[in-house]
Amino acid sequence: FEYKDYRHGGSKVLHTLKTIDFIGRLIRHIPSHYFNVIRHFGILASRVKKQYKEITDRVLESPPEVDEAPNWRERQTAFRGRDPLLCGVCGRVMRFVSSRIPSVFFPVIQRKMFK
Repeated sequence: FEYKDYRHGGSKVLHTLKTIDFIGRLIRHIPSHYFNVIRHFGILASRVKKQYKEITDRVLESPPEVDEAPNWRERQTAFRGRDPLLCGVCGRVMRFVSSRIPSVFFPVIQRKMFK
């Protein structure tokens, strides 16, 4: 059989094998029954692979765009229409000191932590 040797510049190579060896090598290329072959479609298609490779190379060279999600304070301000960390009496920014878990939740927390 004859094939294109891409390792050596795409030159054609003539290769001779015993029949059983040829069939064995050929069978390796047959996909299993439920295997989905997708290399002929989309960006993996041979006819557009070069175009997409140039585009992806340019994209990967540029720094990724970071889409910063709003934090809790910004989301609450947008939802409620006022800043949740501003004191309603004096107008100063409140700061977090501590939180307390009600005692009714202790059994649930202990079960989840010590399983």
